[in-house]
Amino acid sequence: MAARTPPAPAQRRIRRTPEDAEREILVAAEAFLQANDFRDLTVDGVMAGTGMKRSAFYNYFADRNVLILRLLRDIEAEMMQAINPWLERSPDPVAALRSGLEQVVEIYALHGHLLRAIHEASFHDDEVERAYRQVVDDFVDVVAGLLRRENRSGRTSVPRPREVAHALLTMNTNVLVERLGRAPNDNPRAVAGTLQFIWERAIYGSAQGAEVPDTDSARANGAPSSVSARAR
Repeated sequence: MAARTPPAPAQRRIRRTPEDAEREILVAAEAFLQANDFRDLTVDGVMAGTGMKRSAFYNYFADRNVLILRLLRDIEAEMMQAINPWLERSPDPVAALRSGLEQVVEIYALHGHLLRAIHEASFHDDEVERAYRQVVDDFVDVVAGLLRRENRSGRTSVPRPREVAHALLTMNTNVLVERLGRAPNDNPRAVAGTLQFIWERAIYGSAQGAEVPDTDSARANGAPSSVSARAR
């Protein structure tokens, strides 16, 4: 009599907290975008990287865009935290700026493929474009506010603070996408050094003691911005 093959043991269902399940989906989405373009991102593709059923996705995210925008906001929060010592009246603002930029570059290097995918998606997806623009505007607002404060303190004399903040952040985005958003990545330390040099010279290398308006006069007078309204 032929021996019977014993039945395969039933797989035990993994119990997850809602927070753990949501985080597993976020991690799977970022892993998917390490190897694929944004246009190829699907719920099936994401959930294949988890131990959960496809339907579980909709317990946490309405669609793939909501998922991606959550990832973007999480990274924005990390970067804001990195530059916070510079924003919060550091006794050594140059050192705080350099440290903040170094940490921002490290964060970008860690999430480079994801951020490149979101950057490129913003060119053809209106919802992603609006969210991406809002993140850039958030950083422009806080940097411009700091530049105005530094001007008032006499440490800097940066003209048109919002225009300068916008230009610096636009530069950051393009440099980081090109240098750290593609494989193989460049050396993050070298990228950080380049950005540190430019930011430090632009902000703290300007002539001391010059009279600088506290507001962006070009915008206050209704003149068009010399920098595109959309950061890339």
